[in-house]
Amino acid sequence: MAYYHICPKCGAHLDPGEKCDCREKEEKFRKQEEEIRKVIRTERSGQMVLVL
Repeated sequence: MAYYHICPKCGAHLDPGEKCDCREKEEKFRKQEEEIRKVIRTERSGQMVLVL
């Protein structure tokens, strides 16, 4: 018989006592996206411009 639990957020099968890192990865990805948005701006024409 297998002993594990399932992460309610991502559905990963985890060992007893193991903590899922899906929320940490999601937060890291969100921070990276915010940094990219600070550097790249889209003009009305659809052209992307680097803001330095």
